[in-house]
Amino acid sequence: MLKRLIFTLALMFALPAAAQLSPSVALSIEKAQALEQASKLGEAIALLNKLNVKRDFDKAFVDRALGVFYWQYGNNDKAIVHIKRAVDSEQLQDAQAWQTKRMLADLLLIDGQYAAALQYYYPLARSVPKEKAEQAEDVWLRIMQAHYQREQWQKVLAAYPDYERAMNNTATVSALSLKLGAQLQLEQWRGATPTLKALIALEPDNKQWWRQLAANYVRLEQPKNAISTYLLAKRKGIALEPSEQRTVAQLYANVGVPERAAKWLKGLPESEQDAQTLAQQASLWQQAREWPQAISAWQLAAKKESQYHWQLALMQIQQGDYQQALTSLDRAEKGASKKDIALAKVQAYYKLNQFDHALEQAKVAQRISSDDAVESWLTFLKKRQKMQQS
Repeated sequence: MLKRLIFTLALMFALPAAAQLSPSVALSIEKAQALEQASKLGEAIALLNKLNVKRDFDKAFVDRALGVFYWQYGNNDKAIVHIKRAVDSEQLQDAQAWQTKRMLADLLLIDGQYAAALQYYYPLARSVPKEKAEQAEDVWLRIMQAHYQREQWQKVLAAYPDYERAMNNTATVSALSLKLGAQLQLEQWRGATPTLKALIALEPDNKQWWRQLAANYVRLEQPKNAISTYLLAKRKGIALEPSEQRTVAQLYANVGVPERAAKWLKGLPESEQDAQTLAQQASLWQQAREWPQAISAWQLAAKKESQYHWQLALMQIQQGDYQQALTSLDRAEKGASKKDIALAKVQAYYKLNQFDHALEQAKVAQRISSDDAVESWLTFLKKRQKMQQS
């Protein structure tokens, strides 16, 4: 914004009404401009400050020139004082007066005096001279910026249609960004969606807009649209952060597609493959009934944290890997109670036809805490043992 204002202020100062100035003042203005061009800004200011100006119009124009020089010099306070004097004198007319008020409004905006700037911007926006018509959209943009800084979100949105009309119904990133910020502050999620799509159309490589659009769909409880947004961004060459990949996985899980959710987690960088992530991936593979993938993920998780040996053992029992399950159960102390581990071993030994070991584990479970399941196994295995002995 500041570079644009530098250009604007320089352009305005380059349009003096020399014919209306006293010859001596016009000469001094030209000398001051020459000094400014020679990077002698301090001397240019000193020259104009020494002038003994009598005519009101001369005073107004000298104040206008000093305002520009002080702004370039970095003294915004004095710049505002002199430009305001030029405006208040009412000596400047028509386009020249309009342009000087525009200068004052811009300086006030830069200085953070947003309310004061708005007092000038609104009249300026409603009375743009024909020769300054191209500046109308810029004034409305400044109005939006000032209201945005004052956190007047509704007024930001109210100014946007006027800006758009001044732009012949075309959009710019600057104005759309302000509009979006106001909509998000007001939690206008539905209204923010077309704004974000317009921003993406203008800046398809800007990851921020893709991310915000996806997040907006999540707020609107439209997970499929959120997923589509992430996928389209990826196809457009936008690299997704690990956190975003996790979000996509969660979205797939939420819409009942666990296999794709697991694939997104599996696609995370190695540095992101901690035990919890691997366990989550394993659970998703289980939901998708992809048993080998689930066992593989549980094995990786168990290598990182021993508590996951229990889930691994249960999967191995389910898939008939009883010998491997027993190995996992021996390492599962942190994942389940001793009683549950003993009962799982009962089942594994039974399936391996190792009935004596199964009965031994059933007795271990009974010593810990007996219940119907334990007693049922004991009764069954004892009968089996008697049948073998007879």
